[in-house]
Amino acid sequence: MANNMPPVPRDHDEASFSEIVPIRSGKINIFKSPLFIFGIATAIATVLLFGLMQGLMNASTPQARYGVFRSLTMVITAYMLMLSLFAVYLYSRTDRKFWYYVFPIVVICILLTPPFLRFFIFVFREILPGGANLTKSPIFFNAFIGMFFGAGLMEELMKSIPVLFGAGLTIFAVRMRGGLPPGLFDLLRVRSPLDGILMGVASGAGFIFLETWDQYVPNIVVQVFKATKGNDLGAFGLGLMLLFPRVINGLAGHMAYAGVFGYFIGLAVIRPRKAPQLLLIGWLTAATMHALWNSVGTITEYLNYLVAGGTVIALIACLLKARQLEASIFGRSGDTSGSIVVGASGPAYGMAPVPAAPAAPPQWGGPQPAGQWGNPQPTPQWGGGPPPGFPAAPGAPPPGYPSAPAAAPPVAFPGAPPPAPQYPYQGSPQEAATTPMQAPAAPMPLSLTVAGASFPLMPGARIDLGMLPALGERGRGLIAEVSVHPRNPGVIGLKNLGSATWYARLRDGTVQPVEPQRNVRLAGGISIDFGGGILGAVVG
Repeated sequence: MANNMPPVPRDHDEASFSEIVPIRSGKINIFKSPLFIFGIATAIATVLLFGLMQGLMNASTPQARYGVFRSLTMVITAYMLMLSLFAVYLYSRTDRKFWYYVFPIVVICILLTPPFLRFFIFVFREILPGGANLTKSPIFFNAFIGMFFGAGLMEELMKSIPVLFGAGLTIFAVRMRGGLPPGLFDLLRVRSPLDGILMGVASGAGFIFLETWDQYVPNIVVQVFKATKGNDLGAFGLGLMLLFPRVINGLAGHMAYAGVFGYFIGLAVIRPRKAPQLLLIGWLTAATMHALWNSVGTITEYLNYLVAGGTVIALIACLLKARQLEASIFGRSGDTSGSIVVGASGPAYGMAPVPAAPAAPPQWGGPQPAGQWGNPQPTPQWGGGPPPGFPAAPGAPPPGYPSAPAAAPPVAFPGAPPPAPQYPYQGSPQEAATTPMQAPAAPMPLSLTVAGASFPLMPGARIDLGMLPALGERGRGLIAEVSVHPRNPGVIGLKNLGSATWYARLRDGTVQPVEPQRNVRLAGGISIDFGGGILGAVVG
């Protein structure tokens, strides 16, 4: 009898071993947390800064102290920029890894080397009116024009190159994804405006790092050192005084400009019909904000407060809109403290709303299928109807809807007059004009055609392409599930239950990646590339 006794629950008043030693818990994974990367970087930076400070104090010559100071400013600049990037990363609630920032930083550091930098300077500051004769003018209009070409257009184009490259990978994904390993391909591409902002702010951070640490701070140190006839510690102090505002200004300066442009690049990815206009708007907007920051000081320095505030607001607006698009279209990055309204008020990508497909009858004795995005669907109230696979009788209600109750026969009371005959009611012309027309018949349900086979796309249906003899081994692991949007029952999607990313071409020509555990909104006319030359078409 003792073996049949239920297990005795743990005394919840006592702490478990994993609660006392959290690092040994099997229910957490420290190494997957972005805070782990930031924490390790903080530990390394702290030890480095203490050591460099001691080295600066112990150096015996100005040259030795200058070398240590260069290392000190490099660590401070890099760490402060990482703080800003980490804040944007956390607030974006992206599904990207923190390493997504690495590629744009590396690219912008390469572009700022002399061979590439000279080319941009030649085009924008020698051919176009961005030279020093205008940028150093005390007249606002002249300074603005010079800064617009020589700083705004030039530098924002440089910072956008990694974002444009990532957008190109997504736009031409069907042709280009075979040239890169899948993991690297996914790490480099821009799928949406949120990805564009993340790449943009990272590119801006790389620009600030090189421009501040390798140009502005060394220049002012040398100038002060010469002016004070060898007072290197005073020069180092002024160098730090310049470093801090230049780096802190990142989210109101270079990172913001590049982030706004990145938003429009990502928007062009999901709205390809207006891609040229969107790219131009983004470039001109970023260049204008940049030029205003550099030129309004010729009028009064107080205008810089207005420009910096407006720039920050523009970045925040783009970031919030990008998050709202992620939640509404891709089912990612769900919302946030009341600052984003996520709903199904409009169709994605400008497509017509997908009609609700008739609900599939539940499996006998089985659990109800889970809905899209992991939300369980309520159990439908099934009415009478034919068994699955048999046509309904003419005039019968569709499956999934309760049958209308039969009208009760009239009851005759003793002594009551006989009931009046029931004639069909014709109605007056006025009533006919105001009576709504009968709803049209429900559209045909959608189906997925792959390799000559057709799969009905009914909510809860599971599709395993590995079962198709025509595909053989190529179809192994390609599994999908049809599910319903949790906030809009009229929208169904195809969820990727495999391990590889698919690519769906929507009716407006947009290519949308469908990652594992993600979904694509279904509508007639879209096609899906499952990889390995396997193509499917949604019909209906």
